[in-house]
Amino acid sequence: MSFNIKNINIIVLVFLYGFLGTNSLGAQTLVPKEFSASSTSNFTDTVMPIILHKQVTKTFEGQPLIIEAIVTDNDALKDVTLFYRAKGESNFRNELMNLEVNDYRFEIPSEDIGVEGIEYYIEAVDSSDNRAYVPEIDPEDYPYQISYVSLSGPSAPDVLLLNPEDGSENTDGHQLIIVSLYDEEDDIDVASIKMEVDGVDVTDGLEINQDLISYVPSTDFALGSHSIKFFISDLMKNESPPMSWTFFIKEEAELKVKKPFLADAKIKGVINYESEFDAFSGKNQPENRPSDTQKPSVKLTFNKKNLMATVGIVLNKHFDPAANEVDKNRQPLDRFRFSIATPIISFKGGDHNPSFSKLTLKGARVRGTVTDLHYKGLSTQFVYGRTKQMISGFASFSGDSSVYNKGTFSRKIIGLSTQFNYHDIVEVGVNYLQVEDDTTTLEDEVYGNFSAIPDSLQNKYTAQSNTVAGVNSRVKLFGGKTEVVSYWAASIMTEDIIDPVSRNQDVSTYNSDKGLLKNISEGTYLVEFTNRNQYFDLKGSFKRIPRLFSSLGNSSIQTDIQGLKLDGRTKLSNNQIMLILGYENTHNNLDLLDIQTVRNATYSGNMTMMKPGLPGLNLGYRFMTHKGEAVAEDTVNLSDDKSSTLTIAPTYNLRIRNVEVGLSGNLMFMNFQDDANREASFKSNSYMLAIAQTYPNKLSVNLGFGLAQNIPVSDSKTTFTLVNGKIAYALKIKNKIVKFYSG
Repeated sequence: MSFNIKNINIIVLVFLYGFLGTNSLGAQTLVPKEFSASSTSNFTDTVMPIILHKQVTKTFEGQPLIIEAIVTDNDALKDVTLFYRAKGESNFRNELMNLEVNDYRFEIPSEDIGVEGIEYYIEAVDSSDNRAYVPEIDPEDYPYQISYVSLSGPSAPDVLLLNPEDGSENTDGHQLIIVSLYDEEDDIDVASIKMEVDGVDVTDGLEINQDLISYVPSTDFALGSHSIKFFISDLMKNESPPMSWTFFIKEEAELKVKKPFLADAKIKGVINYESEFDAFSGKNQPENRPSDTQKPSVKLTFNKKNLMATVGIVLNKHFDPAANEVDKNRQPLDRFRFSIATPIISFKGGDHNPSFSKLTLKGARVRGTVTDLHYKGLSTQFVYGRTKQMISGFASFSGDSSVYNKGTFSRKIIGLSTQFNYHDIVEVGVNYLQVEDDTTTLEDEVYGNFSAIPDSLQNKYTAQSNTVAGVNSRVKLFGGKTEVVSYWAASIMTEDIIDPVSRNQDVSTYNSDKGLLKNISEGTYLVEFTNRNQYFDLKGSFKRIPRLFSSLGNSSIQTDIQGLKLDGRTKLSNNQIMLILGYENTHNNLDLLDIQTVRNATYSGNMTMMKPGLPGLNLGYRFMTHKGEAVAEDTVNLSDDKSSTLTIAPTYNLRIRNVEVGLSGNLMFMNFQDDANREASFKSNSYMLAIAQTYPNKLSVNLGFGLAQNIPVSDSKTTFTLVNGKIAYALKIKNKIVKFYSG
């Protein structure tokens, strides 16, 4: 048994400077009210939000990884969501970014950061369901990349033979070989695994499940001595010492003393503590920016034979009592998770991000249990828990007046997904999801419980119920170079289960009066295809998602849309130049309930040039058009606008006397022209510059500058300027690392 105090972080934020220019509205920039979506009944808002974001390219071990973005729009913003995953994972987690002072931000938990780094993208959605992303083109397949820099030094994986025991004598020749792996950085390179039994390479016959490796010999072992050799390394090319074990098969068994339960078990632990201090100069400390944050964390791992268990907890607390009171009225920031895994079944509890499909459950954080069953090509996942925790209603006071703040219902989720995979060529699956706000457990600091709240205040509450059933399939052709994935789903949504009238008015996308084929063709579906070869990559999708479809398990689904999307890319000059072309054609108003149908066309191109030793350059251009078609003959004020966006992003990495220097910039020029309403036209420009320096003594310095301008035709210019900087230093004392940050 071993425990390791991995590191201690001391983070002192002493400089944060942002100032607003003439007529600035911070993170929410509006055009004049007479041209807003709410002022004209026939007006359809087609302007996407604008995301100002400086890409994060590197994160250091123990350093908080905070993703920030300034988002503007011509109307109200609905959500700004961060999608992220550790490199090597297939599914993205998604979390809403919080508006703090003038920018949206989210701190990625340290336990979610892989040793290879993080991939991420940002989505912004306004009240008209217009969506913008960074990166702009195909962000899910080509997200931003963040590399991970370890300060404590990586370690090779630990290897333990669970069965048969090293040096053991056995009478049964039918022996299952089981090897347990543990890697502190969770970056095992599966491709490096190699096993030899009696000098014969049996790697192709290994069954790898999580951190357990098993091998079933085709025949029983003969009498005598037998040897096992095992080789492995991690993704950072840290090789474990070659492992050699011996066991014996004998005719008669010798009496052996029964070993204690923990005799052949392996237990490891990691303790980590982070302390952050955040102070504002020249202005009052915002309520949503606590002056300090304390983050103790513990992780334990247990291995024994074919059993592996892990448990981890990360707390998010403050010395400041007022900050702890504010956190009581937010969704929990603490994280707790555990897992118990065997080669066939695994059971997880606490905070996890399961995924079924793109139309049902995708990356939402669930606090509960996740059970996975794997047997040959069959896999089943059962999810039970809550996606929201209950927050009590409370009263806040200002002078002699009080304001009632409504609470939040806990949101229950139960889901089941089953997949069958045939030799990684054909995969079919079905999944079911039920999500409902729990009105029975709401506590209230003023009235006690929900039923005691007066009717005048109960009207502030709404509670939803949602059921989704889906089918998905995957087919690989031509040796896996071409892949076709399809999703179909139907949903039932009750917008308010509190109101007696609404409770009995379910909205379903499945019409039992129509046949199955009609429900499929006029229902909710998404078909994607990819083709990758040595010359180019081609990806396309066709989707139809009606207005009435809803899944509370995936907040990123855009509804009332049908259309085609194509994306092609190729690499030239030994992969030093990448060209991307994109096309998208969609329309809304599938049920013809609106007075007009808006057809959208998008043409995009991107070129990236990266040559070792020379500056890099990324050039992007996007042209969009929106044209309205009248549903009724007397319709006026049809949408008719177009926009063009040019993006220039230079980068340059160089070394000056053992000092690594990274320069990056991002220039964006957008011109929106509304031919139906000239006064609503505007221009938007942004300029960002960042300098990063890393010194041999573990000192790093980062400086950044940003400027965003919104220039309407009929109103004054809005300017947002941001200057930031950070200095980090890692001090090693007796094999312990203390990290200092000033930003």
